[in-house]
Amino acid sequence: MKPVRQIFLLLFFVFLSQSLIAQNDTESLIQNLQTSNFNNLSSFWDIQVEVSMPYLVAQKQYNAKEANDLLSNFFNKNNIIGFEKNGERKVGTTVYLTGKLISGTSKYNLTLLLQESKKGISIVSIRVN
Repeated sequence: MKPVRQIFLLLFFVFLSQSLIAQNDTESLIQNLQTSNFNNLSSFWDIQVEVSMPYLVAQKQYNAKEANDLLSNFFNKNNIIGFEKNGERKVGTTVYLTGKLISGTSKYNLTLLLQESKKGISIVSIRVN
C-alpha cells in the first residue's frame, strides 16, 4: 500500500506545480498589462491571435507582432493608465481572463482567452470593448 501512496503524492505534486506555473504566467501577463510593458508582453502571444477592438471593423486573425502593435496603439491612443483584473477562470488548459483597461476618461472591458502548453500560457484571443 505504501508505493501506491507515494505515487499518489507524486502525482499530486506534479499537478500542483503545473497549476502554480500557469498561475505565475498569468500574474506576469497581468503585471505587463498593468505597466504597459509591450516588450515583455510580446512573448505571450500565440502564432495567430483573434483580435476584436472598438475601432476595428470586424474580428480578425493577426500574427503575434501585429496583435502586440494593435494593443500598444490602443493603449497609446486611448491613454490607458492601468489594468484591473475582474476575474479568471480555468477550464482544462484554457484560461479566461477578464478585466478593465482604465484611461483618464473611460474604462474598456478586456477579455483574454489564454491557452496553456508546456512552454507556458499564450494569448489566442483578445477582445476590447
